Amino acid sequence: MRFILPILLLGACVAGAWYLIENEVEAERRPPKAPVIAVEAQLAKIETKRLFVTAFGTVRPRTMTTIMAEASGRIEGVAPFALEESNRTGPAVSFRAGGFFDKGDLLVKIDDVSHLAAAAEAEAALRRSELQLEQERALAEQAKAEWELDRDWDKAPELVKRIPQIRKAETDAKAAQARLEQANQILERTEVRAPYRGRLLETMADVGQQVGAGSSPVLAKVYALDSAEIDLSLDQQSLDLLHFNETTSSDQQGIEVQVMTKNDTAHVGVLDRSEGTVDPRTRLTKVVARIDRCFANPFENNGSNSKKPLSPGQFVEVELLGPQVAVFLVPSSALRDRSMVLVINDQNKLMTREVKIVRWDGEVAWVSSGLQEGERICLTPIEIFAAGMKVQPIDGMK
Repeated sequence: MRFILPILLLGACVAGAWYLIENEVEAERRPPKAPVIAVEAQLAKIETKRLFVTAFGTVRPRTMTTIMAEASGRIEGVAPFALEESNRTGPAVSFRAGGFFDKGDLLVKIDDVSHLAAAAEAEAALRRSELQLEQERALAEQAKAEWELDRDWDKAPELVKRIPQIRKAETDAKAAQARLEQANQILERTEVRAPYRGRLLETMADVGQQVGAGSSPVLAKVYALDSAEIDLSLDQQSLDLLHFNETTSSDQQGIEVQVMTKNDTAHVGVLDRSEGTVDPRTRLTKVVARIDRCFANPFENNGSNSKKPLSPGQFVEVELLGPQVAVFLVPSSALRDRSMVLVINDQNKLMTREVKIVRWDGEVAWVSSGLQEGERICLTPIEIFAAGMKVQPIDGMK
């Protein structure tokens, strides 16, 4: 009996196993479900933007002059002059670096004693020449009267008619007149006056110094207050973006220039011209921007201009504004290889699009073509994807 029970149990197990094998139930087979990635999306929307290029340059005066003494002598005085200042209504003139002056202001007075003497001598020489001319004409009249007593005056030699003597006297008188004008001009230039409204950049002479006649005639360097220029270097792509044409005047091109200070517009000007050269090292084209009335000017300060004035030598950031264009603003995270984006179709599937970028503004690309308004742009970077891959847009976009 003790051997029969184990045999019965073993047989029951074998029978149960055989039954399960013969009556196996097949499990329902289902195809594997591909994972759906949640992505952030943005609607493509056309916006009107103005193309611009950012550049940097140094401010310099448009008009800068080295003032030189045209009359030699010792400097008697420099501005300010008491007599001149008594009749002024504007700011005082100062012949010091940074001093302002108006057109015609007296800057330097040179000793004029020797030049007064030279002018007087020239006038005396002119009077002698005029006297000699009158004498020759009188002698010619006397010779004519004597000759006509018994001869024909028309047949008289030129020397008898004193024609050569009169011509010489006339030439001497003209030369004396020119020397007098020259002497008076030099005498006038003992007073060195400002050629325009401006400011002194640097002075090279002072009271008591000898100028000219073997000494340096340089007195000062000055610049005009009307306009400034900024030298910029741009690549060809930037020039094409601005539609810049070297043969067209600045007024016709209308490329506006804004000088930026701490993200605020300080002064507005125009892209004036190209210098017509390309730097062989950087391959950049040199262009010049013009900014009018941007220097400190006490003659026009009415308290209404709150813009901070520019200074020669100042390094500034400049924005050059080109034409307006219709573009899509696409974040850099949505771009693949900087020229392709992923769009989501109506079935929430990814599609690739080649786009044309006209400008990068920080982390945003300005796309001019390749997209259609209303399309959904995938903003989430996807390292591995396939065209037609299904995704799930978030933020309510389907």
